[in-house]
Amino acid sequence: MSDLFDQQAMIGGEVHYGRVQRQHWGAILDAARELGIEVLASYMMWELHERREGEYDFTLLHEFMAEVEKRGFKLLARPGPFYYSEWRNLGIPDHAVPFGKHHPEFRRKASNWIRAIMAEIRPYLRRLIIAVQADNEIDPMLHFYGEDQGFGRWLEAKYDTIGRLNDAWGTSYADFSEPLPTLTPFVEDQRLRDGCRYRYDLATDYARWVIGEFRDHGCDVPILLNTWPGVDAQHWRDLADLADFYGIDPYPSNECQADYRYFRERLRLLRAVTADPYIAEFGSGIWHGMPNREYTPDHYRLTTLTALAGGVRGWNWYMLHDRDNWHGAPMNERGVLRPDLAEAFKQAVGWFHLLRDAPPPQASCAVAWSWHYHQVAQICKRDVDDPLFEVLHGMGLEYDFVDVDRPFAPPLMLLAAGQIEQPQRLWEYVEQGGNLVLFQRLIEGCMRPDGTSHPGASRLDVSLGFVSDGPVFSYRRPPGTPITARQLRITADADQQRLWDLATGRTYTTGYVERRGRGTVMVVGCPPSRDAILVVHRHFGIEIPVLALTPGVHASRRGDKIIALNPGEARTAKLMIKGATHHVDLPRCSGVVLQTDGCGEFRCIA
Repeated sequence: MSDLFDQQAMIGGEVHYGRVQRQHWGAILDAARELGIEVLASYMMWELHERREGEYDFTLLHEFMAEVEKRGFKLLARPGPFYYSEWRNLGIPDHAVPFGKHHPEFRRKASNWIRAIMAEIRPYLRRLIIAVQADNEIDPMLHFYGEDQGFGRWLEAKYDTIGRLNDAWGTSYADFSEPLPTLTPFVEDQRLRDGCRYRYDLATDYARWVIGEFRDHGCDVPILLNTWPGVDAQHWRDLADLADFYGIDPYPSNECQADYRYFRERLRLLRAVTADPYIAEFGSGIWHGMPNREYTPDHYRLTTLTALAGGVRGWNWYMLHDRDNWHGAPMNERGVLRPDLAEAFKQAVGWFHLLRDAPPPQASCAVAWSWHYHQVAQICKRDVDDPLFEVLHGMGLEYDFVDVDRPFAPPLMLLAAGQIEQPQRLWEYVEQGGNLVLFQRLIEGCMRPDGTSHPGASRLDVSLGFVSDGPVFSYRRPPGTPITARQLRITADADQQRLWDLATGRTYTTGYVERRGRGTVMVVGCPPSRDAILVVHRHFGIEIPVLALTPGVHASRRGDKIIALNPGEARTAKLMIKGATHHVDLPRCSGVVLQTDGCGEFRCIA
């Protein structure tokens, strides 16, 4: 869907015409223009416009669209059927409430609504409305409508016979009507994994249906699907494949104090599933259900520049204005801008235009991602923080995610984290010339170590060229070229020193480097660390486009531009660019954009 993003600057914000007084529309739209907004988004609520079932009043909608068009904006229409948005019944009328999204009666009613709303907005397509969002943050809502929404049919499609299901589950069911979904992780087994995948497929099935309804009723502009940033309820890749473009709805904590790593990882995951990463709801203010959450101007500087560093091609600030159940937006419900927030929003719009045509972030390596492993892990509330993620974040290093459940374009170097359900894809990557690195991580097809060091092992001199702390693998006869780890001398209390000296020089064969086809697999039986990651890059001759040498600073390169991010106090940071060190002054909780002159020199341009 690059055409949409090439033709239109997708810098936008949310305006709810039915939740502010009509007399203030003009002031709100004028203030949006002052901020630099080009695309407005708005819910067109079923519950608002339907007076009785099948009877609609769209007067307010037409008046709003006329006002928006007169002022030269473009519009992203969000006609549901669901909205959430702190609105009664999540935006659907009372008569539709009893039926879940997969119930034939709901689909009949929703189809009638889509037919009605499309008849009203169809004349505005392309001329004013450049895209339509189908539903909102699609979720089967099992907590409202029950866990079993066709689970038996889903199982039968997967297993074909009840005998195969019983073999997989260790059960003795007579037919597919007996099993129930397992969605709470009392035991992490095949039942739970099937329940999780069933939940994914329910969301995907509904998304397929609702997109089809909009197409059948005359929608000929790009269709957007959006989801929240978690991975427990929706399979992003499946939804991105269905939609013309796809976005997520992040609401980072103030100045990302609690979730900066999580936010950056979600941006990487977003660009792994779509060539045009989009933020469909970029938190701007907050709903009244979180009354103690306030956002500073620096928050918006940091989050927007971080999004741009992550390759985002556009966003929709949600909300542009305060309203019922919402506070802290850059303007109040009368269209009066808050000066401090307005300045930050204008700066963010300037950054957007500066980086709009920049290529995606350059990454020196990628991390393998398995959707179903991470879905189950999130549902289990299991610690999915593979130490590799924390190390890469601490380095401020830009990297990609690759979805190993599908064929993928080979990165220069691939690191594995978590459980990989499709290891054959990794081996295909290696056979075709890729470099696969496993830090204390094994996949099927790797030689298992014969043992390990004791848990307290530390200060081990690894033959690759770094010092490791923590227990290590131990092999007797590894394949390929051995990687060794030799115990350095540990200085202890004098009365224990002779005992510690007994361990000095002890050597473990902790991994190996093995050629497979045209590529290489490197098993490093040590915990990942900054030094280890840098050494592995050097081993394979891979240049890091830009590296922050100052702890806590993050850097990303997009073509001839470098974005340096500082989620902390103002400081002077050091960046390594093509082997040369550059000093950069970074403002508090924000960042700067640098540009190269082509001769190795960089200057700050924003």
